[in-house]
Amino acid sequence: MSLGPLETARSCRHYAMCKIDYLGRGLCPGAAGRYYVSFYPQGRMDLYAAAASGRLPLTPVLAEVARSCTLCGECDMQCHFVQGLRPSAAASALRELVERLTGTREPEEVPSDPFLDGLREIVGDEWASNDPAHLEAYSDDPCPISRRTVPRYVALPATAAETASIVRHCMNKGIDYAVRGNGSSVMGFVLTPGLVIDTARMRWMEFDEEDWCVRVGAGVSSHDLQRAALARGFLVNAAEPAALYCANMVCSGIFSLFSSSLGTCRDNVLDAEFVSPEGEVFRLCAEGGPDLSFFRMEERGAPGICTEATVRLHPLSGDESGILVPFGDFESALEYARELNASGTGLGIGMLGTEYLSSFIAPVAAQAEALRKILPGKLGIEYSVVVLGDGGTLESASRAADAVLSQEVMRCLILGLPSLSDDGISDILAGLEGDEPPYTLLARPEMLPVLEAVLGPSPEKLASAVDEDLRELYREVYRDPSMTDIFMMNAVRSVSSRMGREGHVVAFIVYVPMDDAEAVRDLDLAFADVAASAGVRGEFGFITPLDRGRRGVMEWDMYLDHTDPEQVRRMQGAMAEAAGMLEELQSKDPRFLWIRYLFNQGFCRKETFLYRRAIGE
Repeated sequence: MSLGPLETARSCRHYAMCKIDYLGRGLCPGAAGRYYVSFYPQGRMDLYAAAASGRLPLTPVLAEVARSCTLCGECDMQCHFVQGLRPSAAASALRELVERLTGTREPEEVPSDPFLDGLREIVGDEWASNDPAHLEAYSDDPCPISRRTVPRYVALPATAAETASIVRHCMNKGIDYAVRGNGSSVMGFVLTPGLVIDTARMRWMEFDEEDWCVRVGAGVSSHDLQRAALARGFLVNAAEPAALYCANMVCSGIFSLFSSSLGTCRDNVLDAEFVSPEGEVFRLCAEGGPDLSFFRMEERGAPGICTEATVRLHPLSGDESGILVPFGDFESALEYARELNASGTGLGIGMLGTEYLSSFIAPVAAQAEALRKILPGKLGIEYSVVVLGDGGTLESASRAADAVLSQEVMRCLILGLPSLSDDGISDILAGLEGDEPPYTLLARPEMLPVLEAVLGPSPEKLASAVDEDLRELYREVYRDPSMTDIFMMNAVRSVSSRMGREGHVVAFIVYVPMDDAEAVRDLDLAFADVAASAGVRGEFGFITPLDRGRRGVMEWDMYLDHTDPEQVRRMQGAMAEAAGMLEELQSKDPRFLWIRYLFNQGFCRKETFLYRRAIGE
């Protein structure tokens, strides 16, 4: 059932996918060259929710934002693809509301003040504001423990020098500030009653292909950086696509499936530029600057505002692809992933639960829900390991596995998913049952023609699962082979935000001893107990092995409808219980580390937290 405009607006997850062109169809025309969050579909939804509730006055910016929307509907495809929402209904309702209000009165100008005048002297009149319509778009996120906090100002610097001047201006006037990338951390970190410094205008990339590196401005998203690197035959270790690379580095050091070979934190950064809390510009590798290499087991403030980073490029062979190795139990999947990493096999490795696999490949929530039952119930797939690499790598990984779902099989399953019902599975497996798990049958080379005959995979078949008015757009998107290519799906993370399609995600990320399967499984079960006792939905997410299988990074997720007060209350209880459990675990066993303590230390060397016992932490 489609949501109404207000319900749609309130349901926005703030994952910022509307700010990157991940489908290759272009961005919202009304946001072109404007950069403020308020001009993007996410911002328009926030503004409509506030205006419809009577929280926003009629101002010039509210009118400009509403009228900048062309009602082209492109945002529907972008948002529906990952979240199942249709933002155009909220944008249209906002425009109607503004036109109704301006029919009786003129928008009221918001007076400036000396602090705002100072900001505008630094960045220009257009790029600093105290208009409530702009401020509203920076005032909230879906985190169940954050609180709506309306800033007094927002400013968008274009250079490190402007950023430094803003910081000194805040110091002189006693104004607190928060630094915002794309705001996709959704944990309340970018909320402040003072000034929001939005780094979106610092968008530059300078590639040095001879030295295998790229200089990246603070306004560049991981998606845009990765796309540009891939076009040149390289890969970067990037994570969530809408996250701005520099902000993501400061926050958590960046981990992905590629961290199994490329590492994390300082491993992929050659140098970086910062503006210190005192408003001074310094470089990571400059003599006399602060040493950010060492992790400290404490909650720390950011070392400064990262305005650019020089990032390593990793050359590709050109034949990269992926396979999916299914398993019926946790321990076997974990050991396979660990052994691959220990042998140096794989450009990227990730052990997934059925929640991730179902959400990522299903175009709509109903099919993801059905697939979560079919995978374990009919096919015996409880967990799977994704392996990414070149042809030789995948051959080695395949020889070490009992069953392998090839790229061709996975493309068939994705494009034929609407036919993958209980009846469809029965047709596929008819007469083939035996003592082996059903998934081994799918891995047989002779099964691909059977799968194709039963499922009828095609962009048209996949599109049949979505709303009729979106089907041609889905057909167009899925005619691009990269949308079903396992390597590309992980490199540009085109579907990763689908994990939040059925509810906002609260992610618990823990570094774990990959070589102690029992301890890792105990943590998985402990999370499940916390979720069950709190009455929230929770599922194992993924584990990526690190450092030749000695360590790993694990994500366990809990889900809620952030618009439901009762679900928020239950999630708050779950978060508190999980926090206590993790604090006790890592105090007893330093092989475990909750990522909470890595926050703002993303430029440290990974060895200093993976093996913190060895350095006395």
